[in-house]
Amino acid sequence: MDRPYRSGITGRGCKRIMRHIASAYLITAVVFACSIDLPAQETKSPNELFEKASAYFFKKNFDAARPLLQRVIDEDPGNSLAYTYLGDIYLIKKRYNDALDQYKKSMEINPAAGTNYFRIGQVYYYKKNGSQALVYFKKAIDTDKRLKFAYYHIGLTYLMLLRDKENTITSWETYLAAAPDDPQYEKIKRVIALLKDPNFVIPPPDSDISIEEALLLGGLTIDKVMRKSTDREEGHESKKTKRKLEDIYLDDDL
Repeated sequence: MDRPYRSGITGRGCKRIMRHIASAYLITAVVFACSIDLPAQETKSPNELFEKASAYFFKKNFDAARPLLQRVIDEDPGNSLAYTYLGDIYLIKKRYNDALDQYKKSMEINPAAGTNYFRIGQVYYYKKNGSQALVYFKKAIDTDKRLKFAYYHIGLTYLMLLRDKENTITSWETYLAAAPDDPQYEKIKRVIALLKDPNFVIPPPDSDISIEEALLLGGLTIDKVMRKSTDREEGHESKKTKRKLEDIYLDDDL
């Protein structure tokens, strides 16, 4: 009987051959891929990156602007505005310590920029550190006399954080004298008039009455505080205003 034809290649040998073939194809594919002229990754100069980051920033696309600003800083650590804009993003996101760090780096590079001192004052205001906020708001004015709106924020700090009525009035009157064309002029003037009312008492920090509510009452007295508390207990509280005093004047054109 004739024996069946055998090639002489065992199953194990066949597997080895297949592995060699697969390896050969892989090597060929790698060599082929390396030989292709792939398009080079687009590179931009730090100035071009900053322009792109700034465009995102002013469109309020902060998530796109932030990594680009960080790249600008990595490649051009002397760009003070990149630190400032990055600090602004952190301030908006309420990452106050990170914002403070960026503003201080910008200030070290460009100590003549009064807006950095103003921004640092804002950070301390939101951190409820009134004394430090005042230091930097005043430093902003000393550095750049054009930053008149810092007087408003000085008054706001005296009122909201330090509960100092007289210095609030003085600061806001100084502001109105320096900026008579401000669109918020009449609103600020009305608040000053209320603060000058001898019956007006700034509510303490732990009061049930907010400063905004006190101003809406047209002058806060002990009797009014008691009456307001009684109304709340009886469920007759009037709708609370959503208009915060901080919103009377906010400057976005720094």
